[in-house]
Amino acid sequence: MGGKIFLISNGSAAQPLAPQGVALTLASCATIVTTNLGMVGSMVRNKLTDAKIKGLRKPGIYADGAGLYLRVHSGGSKSWFFIYRRKGVRREIGLGGFAGTAPITLAIARRKADDMRDMLANDQDPFAARQAAKTVPTFSVVASRLIEAKRSDWTPKTEKEWRVHLLEHAAKLSDVAIDAVGTEIIETTLLPIWKKTPATGQRVRGKIEAVIDFASAKKLRTGDNPARWTGHLEHVLSSAGRTTGANHEAMPYAEVGAFIRELGSDTAEQCLLFTVLTAVRTAEAIEAVPSEFDVDAKTWTVPEERTKTGKPLVVPLSDQALAVVERRLTGTFVFEGAVKNRPIGNAAMRVVMAAKRPGQTVHGFRSSFRDWAGEETEYPSEIAEWSLGHKVGSAVERAYRRGDALEKRRSLMADWATYLDKNRVNG
Repeated sequence: MGGKIFLISNGSAAQPLAPQGVALTLASCATIVTTNLGMVGSMVRNKLTDAKIKGLRKPGIYADGAGLYLRVHSGGSKSWFFIYRRKGVRREIGLGGFAGTAPITLAIARRKADDMRDMLANDQDPFAARQAAKTVPTFSVVASRLIEAKRSDWTPKTEKEWRVHLLEHAAKLSDVAIDAVGTEIIETTLLPIWKKTPATGQRVRGKIEAVIDFASAKKLRTGDNPARWTGHLEHVLSSAGRTTGANHEAMPYAEVGAFIRELGSDTAEQCLLFTVLTAVRTAEAIEAVPSEFDVDAKTWTVPEERTKTGKPLVVPLSDQALAVVERRLTGTFVFEGAVKNRPIGNAAMRVVMAAKRPGQTVHGFRSSFRDWAGEETEYPSEIAEWSLGHKVGSAVERAYRRGDALEKRRSLMADWATYLDKNRVNG
């Protein structure tokens, strides 16, 4: 048989296929096979051209060579496919349409075919690889993968908590394909926990959000995270959310320095460190973008749409705060999450707190800062309130506008960072 391709017609003896580039009607063609795997690579290639393909009108199958074919359908559309035979089994794999919103050109089709030939040459089955890629893992499988990826950074206690929360408390999600996890089933999972123990419900929700973010980063699903709190589940579980907030306490300011010593290089932990150093609100830090920072002036301007007062807030940066963000000013967001061009999830810092200091919140550090400023410093209360982004009244604003409120706030934030450093060393 040499390196020829044979056509097996209905009930007829095997006959040589029509010359390369000549159409085969689907009615007369039952099966196209190569004589053996080795001959796929030896056949003549590149018989088609872009001009020839555009001129094809007659329905049929047109060979480019070495297993790559173009099928012209009766309606005029055209699509690519690759045929090979491995271990006695014939496989036909679609490569995509020649036209459409994402057209597969001749060059692209040849590259795809080359990739499959390379796999065959390395004793790999392209069909099996494609089927494996289509298999979507369940929530519990992805949760276990996330835990495995993170466990080296955790204490045994933290790992146990993640396993209990994700594989026991969220057991209703276990067998659901990760790309099928939606708001409804998350709500069904969380509501019983939330009604009984709101704080635990919030921690479980945060971990579910982390699993879904992880899945998105691994290209196992697309779209928004249905477990996110702000602008989503806060409306579904709003009353429980209010209860949860009331159950949390702020960390005593004398303990904050020792706490931040525990924070590592993980993005969520670095964002938490920056939030503590600047005493800003969670969303203000999470959604920070490089263009908001002036490294030379050591300032960060939070735009009005992200502040609670509806006015831009200029945040003076201590050397310690600037050091956290200075090396992160190249991406779309300063604190980018696992999904490219998106910030970390709203729950990311809460998850860190749940693991390291259960019962205490990220927002509580603003109270820690305010308590320290009032009890340990001589700064006017208005300066501390202004540093927190609170409204201080038009009269106060006018009075400080004549002076230098920014520099007073800069001094306050520098003293706060120094205090934390001192306690970080001594803690």
